[in-house]
Amino acid sequence: MDVTRPIARAVLLSLVAAALTVVVLPTAAAARPASARPGTLHLQTVPPLSGVVVKVDGRVATSDAKGRIRVDVRNFVDLKKRVAVPETRISPDRKVVFDRFRGDVDAGVRGKVVELGLRTARLVSWSFIDRFGNTVPADRVTAMRLRSNTGEIHDLSGAELARPRWVAESRTQQGPQGLASKQLYYVVDSAMVDGTSVVNRAGQRFVPWDQQAWVVQLLFFRVSFTATDMFFTQRAGDGIELTRADGGVQRLPFGRDGTALVPDLPRGTYTITVFGGGVSFGRPVSISKDQEVTLTVISAADLTLVTVAVLVVAVGLILLGRPHLLGRLRRAGSALTARYRARRHSRPQHRRRLRTKPAAVRRQHVQAADDRRSAPARSGAALLLLLAALAVTLLPSGTAHAEAGHRRDTPQPSAAPVPVLAYYYIWFNPTSWNRAKIDYPLLGRYSSDDTEIMRRHVRMAKTAGINGFLVSWKHTPQLDERLAKLVEVAREEKFRLGIVYQGLDFARTPLAFDTVRTDLSFFATRYATDPVFDIFGRPVVVWTGSDRFTAAQIKETVGGVRGKLLVLGNAKSIGDVESNQAALDGQAYYWSSVDPVTGTTGRKLAEMARAVHQRGGLWIAPVTPGFDARLVGGKREVPRREGDTLRASFAAARLSQPDAIGVISWNEFSENTHIEPSERFGAADINVLADLLGVGVDVDVPVDSSEPGDGGHWGLSAWGALLVAGAAVVLLPLGVAFQRRRSTPAGTPRDRPTGTGTEDLFADL
Repeated sequence: MDVTRPIARAVLLSLVAAALTVVVLPTAAAARPASARPGTLHLQTVPPLSGVVVKVDGRVATSDAKGRIRVDVRNFVDLKKRVAVPETRISPDRKVVFDRFRGDVDAGVRGKVVELGLRTARLVSWSFIDRFGNTVPADRVTAMRLRSNTGEIHDLSGAELARPRWVAESRTQQGPQGLASKQLYYVVDSAMVDGTSVVNRAGQRFVPWDQQAWVVQLLFFRVSFTATDMFFTQRAGDGIELTRADGGVQRLPFGRDGTALVPDLPRGTYTITVFGGGVSFGRPVSISKDQEVTLTVISAADLTLVTVAVLVVAVGLILLGRPHLLGRLRRAGSALTARYRARRHSRPQHRRRLRTKPAAVRRQHVQAADDRRSAPARSGAALLLLLAALAVTLLPSGTAHAEAGHRRDTPQPSAAPVPVLAYYYIWFNPTSWNRAKIDYPLLGRYSSDDTEIMRRHVRMAKTAGINGFLVSWKHTPQLDERLAKLVEVAREEKFRLGIVYQGLDFARTPLAFDTVRTDLSFFATRYATDPVFDIFGRPVVVWTGSDRFTAAQIKETVGGVRGKLLVLGNAKSIGDVESNQAALDGQAYYWSSVDPVTGTTGRKLAEMARAVHQRGGLWIAPVTPGFDARLVGGKREVPRREGDTLRASFAAARLSQPDAIGVISWNEFSENTHIEPSERFGAADINVLADLLGVGVDVDVPVDSSEPGDGGHWGLSAWGALLVAGAAVVLLPLGVAFQRRRSTPAGTPRDRPTGTGTEDLFADL
């Protein structure tokens, strides 16, 4: 047997195995995908933060100061399912939560950096101060609402107001260059103290990324209360009872100076009652500034004066209506006089013989009798003048003030029997006042969703004689919410509203027909039958931008709502009126930049009004106090001329025989057409309008309480003077009639009065 043969076979097999190892195994390895092999995953956090933890296959990696993470993995197959980013507190006041990856982490096998998007939260705290920077204890605030720019709401109350809170700080969003971190901010919607909110809604903004200790300013005001007698101007009462919005009652006694001072009264409406010294009825007082509030008390002296006046009037009416009672009183008086004289003169009197007197002597006696009869009238007139002078003298100067304004001495008759509507804007946010403004409201840089601001606007407008607002609106969640609030305020205040539908976008491009149709249908469904919008039977909607379309396009767009709404266009020429009037219910010309003093405003408005009325349309004529839109791209300025521009514009509008007057505007502060009382112009223009409308008041801002009375001396108030004058009117005819009867010689024939006798008594005057 050859032993070399098995050895040769073994060597051959070894060589074959070696060849297979060299050739086959590398080929198999080459066929295996890279994702199945071990590697390193590269991550970049967005935003770049250190301390972010990532776990993969039991391995843990942490981001560096630039937010970079490197973690070894056994392979990249389904790696996304094996990567975990736990919520991590990377600092005492910040924590991160996984949001999203940009791209597939499996692609990290090629060394590509994968973006790791994070949402961050921040631990914030807050404190409270008043308008002067003084600390307000947190326990005075009962509730607070915070709202983020993404709609997240935090309602805090009780112990939550005294401890820090985690709030969302940032989130990621997809951008053209990859993930981007967006910082969030929060506004204070409300801070409740004693049942009322003491912040302007959304008026304070905080960014958690930059500021973790928030300081919230609360609107507290310094208010002093005094009380005076109702008919006399002296101080009255022992103090006040202040009923808050939450129902709590606080008693505040008057000091030596007759006032009760509250240095930090929260903004809001209170019911005030005076206790001690008489009868006082609760009076609502709205507080929004440092002020003095004077209340009225019905004292014992007032009750006595009223009782005496009522008795005098009652007795006077009885005697005036029954002349025969005067005769009885006269006879009773004569009898008493006779008895008195009989007692004084014990000796009998000798009766003198009557002699016939000469004619001259008789004429002298007749003249004397006439003088005696006319003396009561002269005395009565003198008495009336004396009482009137007394009432005027005792009338304190402070009684001329009304709660909503100051009444003028001689109100003029109304010059505008048609409705007066002011264009009103609800688009203001706290940041709106930072752009292109040269003037600001006296009510502060408000947000248009503040119900209290809406209420003050409505009350000031009503005081000036304005009947309603034409509200700028289109169908967006924010404007829908604000319009709903304004509707509620208008309903409570018995005020009217119309709509100016904003059919143009910010670039002055008309909105699509479908958008306009949908928005108007929404409005008609919700408000077509609401009495707040009942100015002309149906709600008025002015469609801005309608002049950009043909009559056929307009008809197709608004045809479904014309039976429910009065849809007006905003034509700027007679041609526009004639081209589309058949598809509309009228026109409202928004002409804010005109100078009525130097131009031909009246003629153009009259021609346009004639064209609208000839087609049976509704015409709203524009009135404006001035114009300056140079900060928003305007080219001209129309000065106000201390009210002369408004007067000229009003006169031109009235000559066009409008169905309503549209005042441009209540609060358009970008174009400076506003009549809302402002820092620059005060209440000058709204008072000019009130004068033109014959209202006869001077509008004050804000309208919170009546002016304080004098209170330093005894005197009659307006009510007291009125009571004195009324008593004089009743007593004067009575006294004259009584004196006439007494002065008439006995036996002189008198005609018996007919009826009640009042006519005869007044005829004597």
